[in-house]
Amino acid sequence: MEAPEGMVVEKRRIAKPAVFILLSVMFKRYATAAILSILALFLHFKLGYDKDMSTTIFHLYEVMASCCAILGAIIADSWLGIYKTIVSLSVVFAAGSLIAAFGVIDALHLPMHALSVVGLMLMATGDGCLKPLNITYGANQYRPNEVKSIALYIVMHYFMHNSGSIISRLVTPILRQDVKCFGNDDCFSVAFGISGIFMMMVIVLTVIANRCSEAKPEQRTSLLKVFGCIQHAISLKIKSKASPNMPAKEYWLQYSEEKYGKKLVWETRVILRVIVLYLPITLFWALFYQQGSRWVFQAIRMNGDLGFYTIIPDQFNVFNPLLVLVLIPIFEKVLNPLLSKLRIRSDLQKTTLGGVLAGIAFLLSAVVGHQIDTGKYLHMAWLLPQYTLMAMGEILVTVPMSNFAFAVAPSSMKTMIQSFNNLAVGLGNLVVVIVVGTKLLDSQVYEFILFAVLMFANMIVFAFLAKRYKPLKEHAEEGDATDPLVENRH
Repeated sequence: MEAPEGMVVEKRRIAKPAVFILLSVMFKRYATAAILSILALFLHFKLGYDKDMSTTIFHLYEVMASCCAILGAIIADSWLGIYKTIVSLSVVFAAGSLIAAFGVIDALHLPMHALSVVGLMLMATGDGCLKPLNITYGANQYRPNEVKSIALYIVMHYFMHNSGSIISRLVTPILRQDVKCFGNDDCFSVAFGISGIFMMMVIVLTVIANRCSEAKPEQRTSLLKVFGCIQHAISLKIKSKASPNMPAKEYWLQYSEEKYGKKLVWETRVILRVIVLYLPITLFWALFYQQGSRWVFQAIRMNGDLGFYTIIPDQFNVFNPLLVLVLIPIFEKVLNPLLSKLRIRSDLQKTTLGGVLAGIAFLLSAVVGHQIDTGKYLHMAWLLPQYTLMAMGEILVTVPMSNFAFAVAPSSMKTMIQSFNNLAVGLGNLVVVIVVGTKLLDSQVYEFILFAVLMFANMIVFAFLAKRYKPLKEHAEEGDATDPLVENRH
């Protein structure tokens, strides 16, 4: 079908700087996934924590990293800009990984626990601050009207992200268990050290991308201004109730229009409406990140013998990114058209389905856990169905929500909206910390069932919110127009 006369048909492309950014995404993901793939067992076997405490610290690491995404957005938007922030925080992560690497060398007789804590905190800070930046930095290499190219970049970003995960999760557990180094019976030091080296490669690739970038620096809205706008509006709203002389406003944020302007108030309203949608998604991440904790400890009690090779428990996590890479083209060519025929077309509808699949995955993990508890020595292959469902859920949540966020967020707030997405990840991990730390349930099987039930309930809430969501029209002075892309996506 030919395009109507006068209409410009967009050709999808990968911008030259985006090529280097995508390569940096793979190196960055290797570095960060390497830490996550061995962290639970490092805490358990090397530092001597029990499984519950190891699980708690593992998820606290993710909580800290995800909360630092807000800090990264503030630094990028209010101070250094995205490019300099990526370089600076990559240095922080690299320093943390090298500190941890030297700290675990027994022959040096260094304070292992203290250096591990310092190293992990620096890595969590660096990783977290970087989380919202790479995807935004790459998308900024395109013109705002290159919608198809930006969508292609997001898919490619996700592809490279998972490629780094696969390599890392295959190699790092081998370094941890099978390689002996520096007089140790394991090689955690090299596993940590390589992560630091790879993060240095991120710096090199980012510098190259910046030199060939033709994107004009955009004026970004500071997250601090958004917080100030909200605080000021709440303050005046409270005062208006006590003062009958103060005129009432149609919407509470309008109390900030005089000080912060109508444009920022409108942008803040858009952001808050999206954040409401992110809140139910937090529980998805609570389930997702247990692949690196509870599911690893589940795999320890299972048989990984393939005849020609024995799978290391923490190595089994490679199946998540591997399945994602296999499933992405299947979704693009087969499953998305099928979902469209079933009237599951919008980003928010797909996200709802993704959450449901994650809940089913946890029901399957409860079934496997029950079989193990009864004394059966199951093969790790029994974990594949739950990993497959979680991978499908990940694709249906992550890619559509990224597309949705980029579509609805004002151009000056792309980084900010990604930081709130990562904050949702942190809140999800905090839920795990609370459930595990309080030991609400003695049985891990019942714990899995609890998470599944909560996930289903959350998706009912999300579906209700998604159905009610309408794109917010800009103020008349800003054009009084909604983005047609947003209307089609929601």
